[in-house]
Amino acid sequence: MVTATVLRDGAELELAATAERGIDSPNVDPNASTNQGPVHDVTLGPFLLSKYEMTQGQWLRFTGKNPSNYATGTSSAGTSITAAHPVEQVSWQDADGALGRLGLALPTEAQWEYACRAGTGSVWHTGAEAATLQGSANIADEASARYYAAGWTFEKGFADGFDVHAPVGSFGPNPFGLHDVHGNVWEWCRGGYTGYATPARAGDGLREAQRVSLLVYRGGSFADPAVFARSAYRYRYAPGVRLRVLGLRPSRVITE
Repeated sequence: MVTATVLRDGAELELAATAERGIDSPNVDPNASTNQGPVHDVTLGPFLLSKYEMTQGQWLRFTGKNPSNYATGTSSAGTSITAAHPVEQVSWQDADGALGRLGLALPTEAQWEYACRAGTGSVWHTGAEAATLQGSANIADEASARYYAAGWTFEKGFADGFDVHAPVGSFGPNPFGLHDVHGNVWEWCRGGYTGYATPARAGDGLREAQRVSLLVYRGGSFADPAVFARSAYRYRYAPGVRLRVLGLRPSRVITE
């Protein structure tokens, strides 16, 4: 359970700001881009967030289908896929609809980032250097290079033991006890993609975009290097998109 009150959301400043604040200052990231700042406060109420990414077994039980590209009972890139692997190729619309029927929801960006950081102010919850992710994340590592197209980007000197996604919980948790917040599969968030100038409402931190044509996902994946798994990295896709690297993590607001 995450019981936040204030989140240092945004987490990244523009590159020009890093020298002014100092690279070791909380929430300063040398890979910052303009859509990932400025650092600001968001007030959150208590909420629950799943310890793990939703698995293929859970999705199958809830929906009767398994849309995953790397599906249970198959083998890919030397990895045997089981029901404990994360479900992927789930659109935002799929995720929102299925979770809603279960009384659950996708986390907002603010909720997701608070939970990912788990009280830390560094680039990843493990530290400021990509090497600190060893044992805590499944990303595109050099050992997987033989399975990818020429020119793919890998994390040099990194080996996590998996060439596609891993069973959830295979890597160490963050300080809140949450697994795979960095890497494995990307995770959809609730709310449209908009700048941080759009106010975040108190409680769940949702930002109401005027036009919700793009939805946010977070966390990085097994096919991406560490720079895309940073605590504050954010990207977006249309709500109907389904990708072999994109899944979800359920949440629920706690009400009295």
